Amino acid sequence: MTKRVLLISYWFPPAGGIAVQRALSVAKYLPDYDCEVHVLTPSNPPSPVPDPSLLEQVPTKVRVHRCWTPAPPSGVRKLLWRLASRGNSSAKKTSSETAMVPSKSSALSNLMRGILCPDPEVLWVPFATRRALTIVKRCNIDSVIVTAPPFSAFLIGNALKRKLPHLQLISDFRDEWLRFFLSTFTFHKNDAIKRRAEAIERETVELSDTVVSITGRVVDELRERYHEQPGQKFVHIPNGYDPQIFKDFKSRPHGLSRVVVSYIGTVYSTTSPKAYLEALASLPDDIRTRIETRFIGRIADDQRELLESDPSLKLLGYMKQGEALKLMEETDFLLVVMQDPNFATGKIYEYLASGKPIVALSPDGGEVAKTIEETGAGWCIDPSNISAIANLLSKLATTEVRDTGCRNEEAIRNYERPSLAAKFAALISTGAKDLEKHKVAETASVEASV
Repeated sequence: MTKRVLLISYWFPPAGGIAVQRALSVAKYLPDYDCEVHVLTPSNPPSPVPDPSLLEQVPTKVRVHRCWTPAPPSGVRKLLWRLASRGNSSAKKTSSETAMVPSKSSALSNLMRGILCPDPEVLWVPFATRRALTIVKRCNIDSVIVTAPPFSAFLIGNALKRKLPHLQLISDFRDEWLRFFLSTFTFHKNDAIKRRAEAIERETVELSDTVVSITGRVVDELRERYHEQPGQKFVHIPNGYDPQIFKDFKSRPHGLSRVVVSYIGTVYSTTSPKAYLEALASLPDDIRTRIETRFIGRIADDQRELLESDPSLKLLGYMKQGEALKLMEETDFLLVVMQDPNFATGKIYEYLASGKPIVALSPDGGEVAKTIEETGAGWCIDPSNISAIANLLSKLATTEVRDTGCRNEEAIRNYERPSLAAKFAALISTGAKDLEKHKVAETASVEASV
């Protein structure tokens, strides 16, 4: 029996970057598992990194419904936030009393947070909710998958579930919200947002038939936080890579006398390469100059000074997926950084697919360390161990080491996106069976009462 599925994702092509990859892969591969897939996404997403080429990966049989959002373009939103936040830390220090008085811009930024709560994308929610309800009814949708962030998207799924209780609701947490997300990104560091986030997350977990997240640790965290909920409600489906994207991937020489280390993805506080740069700076000149480090992707404002202060670094900016893959083909080593032990960043899975050895800087025993260990795809060193990082870089720069010698290809294939889509399909299939049983029972009850 074909299952009719509505996938709700704020980020979807032509938006680009890592944020769209999970939703894109679900839409791309779910039809292979007897699913009729519909996608609801904004018609004018304010993406800072558009990549229209990703639209080519969306199957023609997937119906994409686009709904307008009043959100301003990314550049305008960023400018408005800077203006509103200006002066937040400029309070006079002449007395504790004056230090407690917020500036006008601080009050304005708090007002913005109050309106755009729990996130700026909440402006889309009323429009998308009405559109989602129409799609569900007209297309006889059986199951809804909501993937977040932005976490305000969960409000759409929750509204559908309250109105149509027998609709299967799968809520997909691509990030941990209350501990990680709220403490990592400046806009979200606010008490009102935290309270609203706590309320929305609890409602989402309680209403959902299944709650999915990307690492076992985050799943355990959610299960412990909502221990009154059935344990089987919480499911781990990791991120992964698309084997089709890498079918023509071929390593090629870069033509330099140095080794090339490439970081591909966004640099922000939790992925800050500070430890790598400190280790690099500690090397003798004759070794350090043998390493060329490239950063491909966006750099958050709070990390820009760190990277721009070193003229030896190659800051290449954001590139579309195809362009980034070309540079990945000619790199010697791929750099990944994750300060939070509960997370494995999305880029690490594409690194695995490339076959290039990975230099990972992440806490011992964390998700990144676990992934590196099970796949044998590189080395993982705690970011606090600068000397160990320097020793590894020295070894990579002065020897012919180009692989780890112990890659576990079978373990790596477990992260292929078609098999991960199959896990979503299994959840949908189970829910569809339960829904059908309920419909049969409901029909029998109605006939008995006639």
